[in-house]
Amino acid sequence: MDCMLRKPRVVAFEVTRKCKMKCVHCRANADADFANDLSTAQCKQIIKAVADYNRCVFIFTGGEPFERSDIFELIDYAQSCGLVTSVATCGYDFDLQKAERLKKAGVLTLSFSLDSDDAKVHDNFRQTAGAFERTLAAMEIAKQVGLKFQINSTVTKLNIDKLPAILQIAEKAGAYCFNPFMLVPAGRGKELGDIAISSKEYEKALRIVGDMKAESEIDVRFTCAPRFAAVFKENYPDAKKKVFGCLAANDFAFVSHTGDVQTCGFLKISAGNVLEIGNFGEIWQHSKLLNTIREKRFAGKCGGCEYVQICGGCRARAFAQTGDYLKSDPLCSYNSQTSTIVAAHIEDDKIDEAADAVNALPNVSHNYLRKHHYNLWFTLKSANVEKVLADLSGKFKTEFYSFPSTVRYKLDSKAIKKHNPPENFNALLCFRAGGAAAEYLCQLPQVSHCYERQTLANWPYNIYAMIHEKSNERIEQIVAQFVREFGITKLQILPTVRSLK
Repeated sequence: MDCMLRKPRVVAFEVTRKCKMKCVHCRANADADFANDLSTAQCKQIIKAVADYNRCVFIFTGGEPFERSDIFELIDYAQSCGLVTSVATCGYDFDLQKAERLKKAGVLTLSFSLDSDDAKVHDNFRQTAGAFERTLAAMEIAKQVGLKFQINSTVTKLNIDKLPAILQIAEKAGAYCFNPFMLVPAGRGKELGDIAISSKEYEKALRIVGDMKAESEIDVRFTCAPRFAAVFKENYPDAKKKVFGCLAANDFAFVSHTGDVQTCGFLKISAGNVLEIGNFGEIWQHSKLLNTIREKRFAGKCGGCEYVQICGGCRARAFAQTGDYLKSDPLCSYNSQTSTIVAAHIEDDKIDEAADAVNALPNVSHNYLRKHHYNLWFTLKSANVEKVLADLSGKFKTEFYSFPSTVRYKLDSKAIKKHNPPENFNALLCFRAGGAAAEYLCQLPQVSHCYERQTLANWPYNIYAMIHEKSNERIEQIVAQFVREFGITKLQILPTVRSLK
C-alpha cells in the first residue's frame, strides 16, 4: 500500500436500529419494533476492541441510542476504556435527567437533527408530529446543563434554500457546530428520488454551505459532500478554517448493529466483523476494502481528477448507482482537466524544437526523451487535449498519441530521486495484463508510478509502471523476473535517455 495508514479519529457504533420515528431518509430503516440488538456483553466487546486499537472519539448512534436500557452502562464502559464519547440522538425522548447523566458521565458532545426552519416540513420529513418542537426543547435542555451539541440537517430539495435559516437557529440555540449531510441513497433514502438534489443543485449547496462556513462564528461542516473541501479552498483560499473531503477508511469508521466494520453507515459492505475476528485493528489495517479506498484507486472521472486527494468522492453513492464503490461519484458534475500521458515519434534533429513547444504548454509537468521509436513522452493536463495534440501533430507532421489514465494503482513521490541518468536510471514499462500484475509491481519500492491507461490499436498496452534503479541492468532484471512470474508476452521497456523538463 502506497499511502500512510492512519488510525481512525472517530468511530460511530450503531448500537440499535430501534427508533419511534419513521424518518423518510433513514439509512438504517429504523423502526419501533426492532428487536435484534446486540447484548450488553457484545457491545462491550466491540467498545474494548476499538479502544485497544485507538483512544478515539466514539459515537453512540442508531436508530435511537436511548432506546437501549443499558445505554448509560455502555457510555460509562467506553469512558473507562479511555474513549471520548458522543451521542447522536433523535431527541424525541430527551429530558433533563438524561442530560444530567450524560454530563456526569463526561460525554463530549451530542448531535440533534433539524431539517427545516419550518415545523411542518421537519415533522413531515421525520414522519413524527411534534418532532420539531421536541428537538428545540432537547437543544435547550442540553444548553441548560452545559452539554456541547451540534445540529445536523439532511440536504434535499425541501431545504436547500433554508440552510442559512437553519444555521441561524443553531447559532441562537447555542450549538457549537452546524453539520449539513448530503442525502445518500441508502435505506429508506433510496426511495427519495423526487426530493434528492441534482448535480447542479449540489454545486449550489456547496457554495451556500461554503459561504456559511466562511461567515459563521460557529463551526460549519458538510458531511457526505466530499467535493466541499475543493470548493471551499477555491472560493476562500486564505481561510484558516479546516475542511475535509470523505473521511471514510482514514479518519472515520462505522460499526454496524451486527458488529460489521464499514467505511460509513451508507456503504453497507463489511470490512470484517469485530465479534467474529475479535480485533478491530486487524480489520482496520488489513481489509482490502479499506485499503483500496485509502489508495484512491478510483475509476472514471474520480480516478483522474486533480482533487482526488482532498475529495475522494462518495463511495456510497457510487456503489448505490453502479454497484461498484470505486466508480465515480454520480452526484459530482465537476469537469476537471483530463490528465494524460502523450507519446510521439520525433526525428532527432527536431527533438529540441519539439521539447520547447511541449514545455511552452500550460500544465505540462514532465517531459522525457526515451529510447524507443516513440521517443518523446510527456504528461499533460488540459480541458481540450484533442485540440492541443492536433496542433502539435500539424506542426511537427507526426502523430501525438494520448493515453489518459483509467485507474491509478500507485503514485509514490518518495520513490523518485532523480530522473536523469547517470545519477539514477529509470524506465517506463508498458505491458498488457490484469490488475494482479499491477498489484505485484506496486509492492516494489523501485516502482513510483503505476497506472492503467486507455489503449490504441497500434499500442495495446494497458498498464504503465515507472521503475527506478541504479542501472539499466537492474531494471532489466526486475522486468525479467516480473515477466516470468506473470507470463507477460506483450510489453515494451522505454529507458529514459534524458529529462526535457
